[in-house]
Amino acid sequence: MLKLRQLIAALMTATVLVSSTTLVDAKNPPKGVGSLRTMSCQRIESGNYEAINEDFPVGLQIFKGVAMFGTDSNSIYKNRVNQVVCRLSEAGQRPRYKTLNLAFGVADNNSLVNGSVVRLSIYRDGNSYKYQDVMKGQLLRLPIDVTNVRSIALEVECLKGSSRYDNECPALIFFEDNLQ
Repeated sequence: MLKLRQLIAALMTATVLVSSTTLVDAKNPPKGVGSLRTMSCQRIESGNYEAINEDFPVGLQIFKGVAMFGTDSNSIYKNRVNQVVCRLSEAGQRPRYKTLNLAFGVADNNSLVNGSVVRLSIYRDGNSYKYQDVMKGQLLRLPIDVTNVRSIALEVECLKGSSRYDNECPALIFFEDNLQ
């Protein structure tokens, strides 16, 4: 009888664990959670922030990319502005998010990665907030306070071109872009 109770308890625990670890549909995030991929975003001059669903190696680990930001599908050109601005709240509505969690890097297997330096700059409501430089092998996490922020802008720049092509850097890959 005791073994039967232990078996039932173990099965119930396993059921709870499996149901709580199901994947979340990126197009339909849980209530109160958003993503830049689903926001109203506009590109400025050049640069595209596009949703993806691909694996990329960074720092000898593999991660699921959710968005890519670059001049074209694989790169960022030097001396070219690559910006996108996303609306976090509709006109006349109070901003509802408090934090934007970004995780990003450049793919280790991109032919432009060696020797390159990519800068991600963040703007809140048009004002410069912070920036982060990214090189091969770095997966960076950046929590951004968006309390009372109506729009967020991202800018990527190729600061130092690759050892292969001096005027190009790899596109920036986002592994997380969640709003809470």
